[in-house]
Amino acid sequence: MGTGGARDPGGASLRVEALEVRLGENPVLRGVDLAVAPGEIVALLGPSGSGKTTLLRSVAGLVQPTGGRILLGEEVFFDGGRGFFLPPERRNLGLVFQSYALWPHRTVFENVAYGLRLRRVPEREVRERVLALLDRLGLTGLEGRYPGALSGGQQQRVSLARALAYDPKLLLLDEPLSNLDAKLRDQARVWLRETLKATGKAALFVTHDQGEAMAIADRIALLNEGRIEQVGTPEELYRNPRTLFVADFLGNPNVVDALVLGLEGEMARLELAGFALRARAMGPVVPGRLAKLVLRPEALHPALPGEVNLLEGELAHSLYLGSHYEHWVRVGEASLRFLSPRPVGEARPRLAFDPGEALVYPP
Repeated sequence: MGTGGARDPGGASLRVEALEVRLGENPVLRGVDLAVAPGEIVALLGPSGSGKTTLLRSVAGLVQPTGGRILLGEEVFFDGGRGFFLPPERRNLGLVFQSYALWPHRTVFENVAYGLRLRRVPEREVRERVLALLDRLGLTGLEGRYPGALSGGQQQRVSLARALAYDPKLLLLDEPLSNLDAKLRDQARVWLRETLKATGKAALFVTHDQGEAMAIADRIALLNEGRIEQVGTPEELYRNPRTLFVADFLGNPNVVDALVLGLEGEMARLELAGFALRARAMGPVVPGRLAKLVLRPEALHPALPGEVNLLEGELAHSLYLGSHYEHWVRVGEASLRFLSPRPVGEARPRLAFDPGEALVYPP
């Protein structure tokens, strides 16, 4: 069986076109389009069941799609129209799994060298490449140890070194940091991004952790029910979410009903519990009807004299979280969460927010 095209010797772009995956009668992916450029890191993010892991496994060849195409450079991995499917062992991919998938009876050196020896690389070159990779990933001196003698972070670095050892054309990572504890996971984001960027290869990774996606990825593809809701840089998705789903999913914002009073260009005039507000209209909201107002906790702050967008309510709860306080204020029927560096002294705090930091969507 042919590969559908010549191999691209350099960095190659990944292209997913109109990809469909069905499990029985159940559609899992519904016409997904995605491109990852050489040297770019793209995160697949979304709720459970959104299709992000299925998309990654389809690119890896571990799931056979039912329609669409997957290409790396000019090489075809899958073409539903032609009935072509390239087996995973012929795709030259670097895979990093959530479980590390290291052989416990092999040393660090042997784990990393395995793919090279499988490809009959001369032993001298094997040694040079493995030791260079271990040095780059901060594992020098551990080559003779077995995985059971390593920390979780060290095991994950060995797993990444093994994926990089034979110079794959594409890197795929499935929840790469989820088995690490919180502090180590924060540190690992830095070295993982640096390592992936240094390869110059396209990299695609699945995560359920928003902070991880925003810290590591150049762009995020946010999936919902088998479709991509939005693709963009972390800042684009956070500051300019195209849909209510994207706005609600990222950052755990306050989402409350507000009455639309009128429109002024890109801004909407609203009423919430008797308070007049202004916010950015992100869709066709209709005067006289309710809309969804999205207020991020960090956008709310104690009101200063002369500020617009004032709200007043009853302080319901205050939680001390170390670096900041989390307060809950009841404003009419709505319960708003906001953050501050210090306690709130009033039983009925007055809050304000910048109109450009609040978003309004059709219900």
